[in-house]
Amino acid sequence: MKFSVGKSSKRDFKEAVSEAAAGLVSPKLLLFFSDVECFEGYNEEIKGRFKDSIILGSTTFAGFCKDGAYKDSLLVMGIEEGIECYADVLEDANRYPLKYVDRVQQCVQKFGDTKNTVCFEISTALISCEELVLSTLNSILEDKEIPLFGGSAGDYGKAENTLISFNGTIYRNACAFVIIKNLGGKIHLYRENIYKPTAHYFTATKVDERNRIVHEYDNRPAAKVVAEALNTTVEGLPKYLDSYPMGRIIGNDMYITANQMVTANNGMAYHARVYNNSQMVLLEPDDYKKVIHTTIETVKKDIPNPSLAIMINCLARSMLFEGDGYLNDFAKEMSSALGNYIGFAGYGEQLGQQHFNQTMVLAVFE
Repeated sequence: MKFSVGKSSKRDFKEAVSEAAAGLVSPKLLLFFSDVECFEGYNEEIKGRFKDSIILGSTTFAGFCKDGAYKDSLLVMGIEEGIECYADVLEDANRYPLKYVDRVQQCVQKFGDTKNTVCFEISTALISCEELVLSTLNSILEDKEIPLFGGSAGDYGKAENTLISFNGTIYRNACAFVIIKNLGGKIHLYRENIYKPTAHYFTATKVDERNRIVHEYDNRPAAKVVAEALNTTVEGLPKYLDSYPMGRIIGNDMYITANQMVTANNGMAYHARVYNNSQMVLLEPDDYKKVIHTTIETVKKDIPNPSLAIMINCLARSMLFEGDGYLNDFAKEMSSALGNYIGFAGYGEQLGQQHFNQTMVLAVFE
């Protein structure tokens, strides 16, 4: 696989793209991530320079590569050989992305076969579109057994403004997707949780799915139930919300659902949908450095010589690591398993049919 990963902290758009994309001639696929402030300028310059490439971009809290974690910077990955790929965009993502499902079908039909193929998608965040987007994509992908991974765009951490781009066009309410066939081997997908279950399990018994609010757990006001589990009051609950997310249990899997806030009627608002009768568990922080070490060793064992990798490391995890002075070391340590990789940090992660939060997702190409 012929590819390169580059970065630049220059604020002059032309100079930054020249530095980050140095050596790229005509990539089949170009991914780029940057801060919100410079995103539109970088996007315009990249599109002007790589007119024949498939280009997907997203705003991010931080960009990741083997050299470390970078804020207020541009990160670029260009893949020139070793893949076959087709891409498009789902518009009106928070209301009716299904209107554009033919675009997914058309991309899939271009492949001779879909062995060793994956779909990578990036959605604009803060508009509760992820579940609609996933159902649209998977309505086509699942029939062909094409796995999906991706993330929601990020910003500075204040939940104000996220953007994505597809082939030079900026979107505020869309999902850009690219279906990638690895011509040289398999693609391995991983999901890492750094929170572990407590002894407190609940059933969601009254739910507003569309607005991601649970009104009742076990037929009682949700905020009161969670506050009791944490040995605090409803008024004291907000200070626990970042460190004690919920886990949604599906079969043998558990997906992290981040707390948003306590609602006026003692309900709990979340950053991913909870469905009626969902089995939920209160989570607590695990020893995250130990968990990350285990992930690194697992990937090394599975894929001793990876070609490239794409990481989505949740914005909340990134802020936690940054607060502990670990964010840069984390990015460098991941390269011991991933080699030369690119990553971004946004407001949600997606794998298969599920949208979740406070998680790391990896796609590693042989």
